[in-house]
Amino acid sequence: MLMMTIQEITTRKEDQTFDCKGIQIEPKALAVPIVAFANADGGVIAIGVSDKTRKIEGINQHTDKLNELLRVPFDFCNPSVPVTCSYLPCTDKDGNENRILLMEIPASSSLHTNQADEAFMRVGDKSRKLSFDERVQLMYDKGERYYEVQQCMAQPSMTSTWMLLPTMPNWSAMGKVPCNTCARTMVL
Repeated sequence: MLMMTIQEITTRKEDQTFDCKGIQIEPKALAVPIVAFANADGGVIAIGVSDKTRKIEGINQHTDKLNELLRVPFDFCNPSVPVTCSYLPCTDKDGNENRILLMEIPASSSLHTNQADEAFMRVGDKSRKLSFDERVQLMYDKGERYYEVQQCMAQPSMTSTWMLLPTMPNWSAMGKVPCNTCARTMVL
């Protein structure tokens, strides 16, 4: 479990492995940095600290919202991201006893997306949306996609030509495999 102090949270700049979010963040929006951290080096999100002013809002007066945010790694990330949550006691901006939620997100060996099937990666202090090619490259890097020898059936004249075709375990469910050599899609 990660140990951070209030001083560290309020003074540390957002970076490759750290982000702050206010308690009023929408669950759909929180999925973006969770997915980005999981797809990169992992990281920590401090919830209950304004990411703009760095004032401590806390989470104690927002039980319903907190419960929504705790479900985000399961309900808004595909596949689910195994986060570790801890609470840090603090005094909020109004002088009341309160807490901050710390979500620790590990680096994952799988590609994660949000509900809209968008992949993100943490780059510096930003969660950057990945292009199709970047997403495919990340799948190769994580070992979810690989090359194997298959016969190209995309063109009748190529039926006897063997080549390396990219495949993914879930592409067979779609019934298609793209052919990098002839730029056509084969139907399985």
